[in-house]
Amino acid sequence: MILLTIAFRNLREHKVKTLIIGSLIAIGIAFLVVGNSVMESVTDGMRQSYVSNFTGELIIRGATEEEISFIGGFGGAPPPLENYTRITEYLDREPGIAAYTPMLTGTASINKDDQTLSFALLWGIQPSSYRAMFEGRFELVEGEYLKDGEEGIMLSKATIDEISEEYGVALEPGDTILLSGRNNITGTKIREVTLRGVGTFANSVGLLDRISFVDVTTLRSLTGLTSVQIDRSGQTEAAPISEDDLFGDSSMFGDALVRETETNAETLDLENILGDVSVREQFLSLDNNAWNYLLLELEDGFSEASVQRSIERGGLGDGFSVENWRWGAGFIANLAFGVRNILNIVILVIAVVAVIIIMNTLVISVTERFAEIGTIRAIGGQKFFVRRMITAEVLMITIVFGVIGMALGCAIIAVLNVAGLPASGLFMQILFGGPELKPLLSVGSLFSSIVIVAVIGVVASLYPVSVALGITPVQAMQRQ
Repeated sequence: MILLTIAFRNLREHKVKTLIIGSLIAIGIAFLVVGNSVMESVTDGMRQSYVSNFTGELIIRGATEEEISFIGGFGGAPPPLENYTRITEYLDREPGIAAYTPMLTGTASINKDDQTLSFALLWGIQPSSYRAMFEGRFELVEGEYLKDGEEGIMLSKATIDEISEEYGVALEPGDTILLSGRNNITGTKIREVTLRGVGTFANSVGLLDRISFVDVTTLRSLTGLTSVQIDRSGQTEAAPISEDDLFGDSSMFGDALVRETETNAETLDLENILGDVSVREQFLSLDNNAWNYLLLELEDGFSEASVQRSIERGGLGDGFSVENWRWGAGFIANLAFGVRNILNIVILVIAVVAVIIIMNTLVISVTERFAEIGTIRAIGGQKFFVRRMITAEVLMITIVFGVIGMALGCAIIAVLNVAGLPASGLFMQILFGGPELKPLLSVGSLFSSIVIVAVIGVVASLYPVSVALGITPVQAMQRQ
C-alpha cells in the first residue's frame, strides 16, 4: 500500500507530465479499440455475406496454377472437377458436411433481335440442392425459379435494369434471348434460352449484382465442357486426330468411288459416306458430370480448417483444391485483411512512440528526484523497493489511462453502431457489404488493449528503473 501511496503522490506532483503521458495512452488505446472493432466487423460481415449467399464455408475446385476468379469473368477458365462422382461419394461419408451443391461459372453476351444488349456472369446450378443450401438468398422479383432439368435463365435485376435504361428493351419472363459465348474447345457457341425469372441477392454490390443463373446444359455448351477430357491448361487431352478420323478415308472420294457410283449408284451407302464420326461426336457431346465447383455447408461445431484438412487427406488424389470463403471473395477479402494488417502496423508504431515518450518523461522525473531516491537508499531502502516504486508509477499511469481509452473506444463504437458508417462510393459498398456498416465492439480488441497496456507499462519502466537503481546516497547528498 505504501508503494501505491508514494507512486500516487509523485504522479500528482507532476500533473502536466502525467496528463501528457496518460492522454497519449488513452488516445492510442481508443484508436486500437475502434480500429480493430471496425475492421473485425467488416471481415465478419463479409464472411457472413459470402458464406450465406455465395460460397458456403468451403469450396472444392479443380486444381490449376492459373489465376481464376470464383465469381467468373476474370482470370483463367476454371477447370472441371476430376472424378466428380468419386468426390461426392466421399462427401456423403465425410462427417461435418451438412450439405453441398455443384456449380459452373462462365460469361456470355445477351442478344435479342440481332442486338447485343449486355453481358452476364453466369452460374450454372443444380436448382434443388442450390436453393436448399442457400434458401431465400436469391430473392425472386418476377417470374419463377429454375427447376431441375429445365432449360432457361434467371437474369439478375441489375442486368434487366441496365438493358432497359441503355437500350429501352424491356425483358420479361417468357421472352426468348440468345446467349453467345466463346471457348477453346468448340469455339463460339450460341444458345437460345427462355427467360424464366428475374431476381437479386439480398446482399450484393458490384459484380455480385451481375450474377445470373442458367441451366447447366446451356452453360456446358457455352463453355465447351464436352466429353473430350480437358486438362488443367484448358486444352484437350485427346489423342492426335487424323483427317481420316474426322472426315473418313480419303480414298472414298477417289476414282474407285466414281466408277462404282457410275456402275451402281443404288449400292452406295450414303449414311456412312463420311466414315467414322465417333471422335467428332465426342467433341460435340456434353459432359453431364462436368462441374467447376462444389460448395460445402458445414455442420455446427465443425471448423473450416479441420474439415478442409480432412478432405485434403481423404485420398482423393491431386486433381482438386479446397478453399475457404476468403478465396471466393477474392480481391475484396484480401483488401480488407490488408487494411487490417496496415492498421495493426500503425498501432504498433504508436505503441513504440508511446513507450519512448513515457520512458523519456520518467527518466526526467527520476533525475529530478535524486535526493528523494538517495535518501530512501540511505535509510535502508533496498533496490527492489525503488524498482517497485518506479514500476508502480508507470503501471498506474498505463492502467488508469488505458481503461479510460478503452471506455472512450467503446463509447465511439456504440455511437457508430447507432448512427452507422455510410459507404461512400461503390468500393466502400463492396467492402462494407452494403450501403452502411454498423460496427460491433470487438472483445478481442479489448483483450489486446489490456495486453498492450501491460507491455507498454513494463517496457517503459525498464530504463527509468535502471537509472533510479544507479543512484547512491553519496550522489544524492552531492546534489542537495
